[in-house]
Amino acid sequence: MLLGAYAARSCPVKTQNAYNAALTAPFTEPDESLAELFDGGAAFQAQVLDAVATACQGRVVDLRIPAGRLPVGRTEACREALRSGADVVLGGRLPLDLAGHRRGQPEILVRGIDQEDGTPRYHPVLVKWHKVVERRTHRRGAGHGSGDAPANDPSGPVSRPSLDYTTLDAPRPTDIQRLDGYGARVSSREGDFLQLAHYHRMLEAAGFATAEDARAAVIGTDDVLGRPLLAWVDLAEPQVRTFSRSDSQGWRWRSLLARYDHEHGFRFDVATVAAAQTGHPQVDPALLVRPIVTTECGRCPWWEHCRPQLDPDDVSLRIDKGPLDVREIATLRSHGVNTLTDLANADIDTLKASYLPQVTHRSGAETRLQVATRRARMMLAGHFLERETSGPIAVPAAEVEIDLDIETSADGRIYLWGFLVNDPSAEQPHVYRAFCRFADLDAAAELDLAREALGWLQAQTDGSRSLLVYHYSGYEVAALHTLANRQPDPLLDWAVGYASEHFVDLLELVKAHFFGVSGLGLKMVARQAAGFRWRDEDPGGLNSQRWFTDAVHAEAPSLRAAARQRVLDYNEDDVAATERVRAWLRAS
Repeated sequence: MLLGAYAARSCPVKTQNAYNAALTAPFTEPDESLAELFDGGAAFQAQVLDAVATACQGRVVDLRIPAGRLPVGRTEACREALRSGADVVLGGRLPLDLAGHRRGQPEILVRGIDQEDGTPRYHPVLVKWHKVVERRTHRRGAGHGSGDAPANDPSGPVSRPSLDYTTLDAPRPTDIQRLDGYGARVSSREGDFLQLAHYHRMLEAAGFATAEDARAAVIGTDDVLGRPLLAWVDLAEPQVRTFSRSDSQGWRWRSLLARYDHEHGFRFDVATVAAAQTGHPQVDPALLVRPIVTTECGRCPWWEHCRPQLDPDDVSLRIDKGPLDVREIATLRSHGVNTLTDLANADIDTLKASYLPQVTHRSGAETRLQVATRRARMMLAGHFLERETSGPIAVPAAEVEIDLDIETSADGRIYLWGFLVNDPSAEQPHVYRAFCRFADLDAAAELDLAREALGWLQAQTDGSRSLLVYHYSGYEVAALHTLANRQPDPLLDWAVGYASEHFVDLLELVKAHFFGVSGLGLKMVARQAAGFRWRDEDPGGLNSQRWFTDAVHAEAPSLRAAARQRVLDYNEDDVAATERVRAWLRAS
């Protein structure tokens, strides 16, 4: 029984179902990497691997499988490449770790410092179609990007205010450089690093890694250098807050390797019990896990098997905004709280006494429970929004009011700036203006489009009349800062300064006065509170990214034209929704 690299980072119910011998048509263990690739990561991964093969100054052994060929002998070829001391190995398949019950094939292996006996040492590297780097300030107690840790915790690890990185031409950890003000996103991308820990353990078992040097890296879509980089993390360094029965605080800092070892070992136990099932509950050992809804469920091949096992009012199924995590849900279930009704009717003060000591892996666990209880009660009462203040809501006003919304492609490039201008004195008092490029943008093209849009905005601010720009969430302002930080530019610097005084985030206003049972996103508030309707039957940011892909790459010109219009209509509706929410706030 050999588990792949995704098992430890994925729902254990997937592993249980995959190895359950009593199921009618069991699957093999799902390959989660396929889902990532089908979502658009395949092209990015191939592009990065090609770039490494071309740019790397050392010796590269490329073991990727050409189309139409079987992977015959790839494991032995990988072993030989590692023995020979190749600087980089692409597409290798590591020797099976039978004792550790592991199999795996990392995208990249990078040579480190040789061991004392001269054996080459290697480090795994992943290519991920998402950002893996974040801005970082020096603070104690947060680990490397851990959002759950209190900032003033003196016992926690120091969050380094610099990123360890290498480049594609010199990727080895012996070439590490440091980038101040940035760090790896360990907390939000923990799954990536658990996957790397799996490969590190396999390298250890094969004799090509040691516990003393457990560094690993991820190449993401970040462009903080204007080109791809390898973001390095020490998997053996304590930086993940986890539950602990033995610690007086109820939790402790553990390394990513320790966390991986626990998760991998648990899933092996889950698989072992599942494999012993015969379909006779009277004699079969009890399965170790029950379905709990997570973000993985939406595209899991086992969802149709798991869904009937959940009560229609199961807490994990119904509360999808600010959801409780798997351990929190399991702890509630152990206390007899399974459904919204159970939670809404629970004596929270009594429940907390036994619940909180078991969820110490999360800071703010008491508040999270209280918020979940509030949502359960609102759902049962049929309420979607609750006002938390009284009196008129002060919404800043101006003679000219402009609503702004931007659209990004799947790789994070801004390809559309949409403005809805409300100018009662103009010949056309209500005008939608869009600045867009329906093409695959690089950094330079993205900046050119931004200059065009922001140049137009600057021209509207002649000083003769007051003007405010409204947006929903801080994404637009953050995008301005990102663009301005990329390279010096007077227009972008002006836009950042102008935004600080003349941009109004309506989401912050909504959050100051309302609580939403399903969050306070624009779609929910505009529809449920302001009565707005989008023209598209399925509006959403992720969908718009797919439409953009069609607008650029669809085979037929008519399909490209239809997708472009769909994107423009969607963006126009977004800014119109922002305008409607503003009017609703003023009338509240």
